[in-house]
Amino acid sequence: MNNECSVVRDLLPLYYENMISEETAEFIKEHLMNCPDCASELEKLKAEKKIDKTSLAERTEDAEVIAGMKKKIRKRKWTVVTVIVACVLIVCILIYQFPVYRLLMVCGTLSYYNSDEIAMLLSIGSLSDRIEAQSVLRQADAAFQDCKHTDAECDELYGLLSRYATPSEQSASYVKYSLELWSAHLGDTEGYIWVYYSQKAIDSNGDTVSASSQCEALWKVEKNEDGVWEVVSIREHP
Repeated sequence: MNNECSVVRDLLPLYYENMISEETAEFIKEHLMNCPDCASELEKLKAEKKIDKTSLAERTEDAEVIAGMKKKIRKRKWTVVTVIVACVLIVCILIYQFPVYRLLMVCGTLSYYNSDEIAMLLSIGSLSDRIEAQSVLRQADAAFQDCKHTDAECDELYGLLSRYATPSEQSASYVKYSLELWSAHLGDTEGYIWVYYSQKAIDSNGDTVSASSQCEALWKVEKNEDGVWEVVSIREHP
């Protein structure tokens, strides 16, 4: 291989890519016409480039396929996550709206209540009913924390709810209590409210005067002539 062939072969890649001047390209073209060996090198170069382009196209296609598969997998993952979250939310809403687990909390006293009363326990009631029931709970809150009035005064202040007050005759200094609305089912003029409460009255020495723990109660309520809800009967296991 002479010097001219060596120069031409070094320039063949640039010649193939049209990256040299016209004069140089013409020189190489003439050389290839008269040099079978260099012409053969050019054909080999073309074949290699063709293989490279094919390989690149295949890799690009493979990459697109893989990207498509990843996209599908991500989509499926998000679909699964969305379904799981939706199912969890539905279950949580159902448990909140229909707290069947409360049967376990009152299983020892279920026989005391009839089927209609238990059915009301298993549904918290509508939002509007629960909002209306808050006025009754505020009355009950006042009774539960009251330990300053006499028994007669409590009867006057709270009506049937006075059973939850601690008369001053018991010499309690303060009362700890919790009161939870379980369900509210109110009509136009009457309805029912389930509550769950605990209460402890404590004297100045820190001793317990009276206590009730984890008790459920069903209050029947009616609207008085002023349109205010009042508790008219209380069903509570002895």
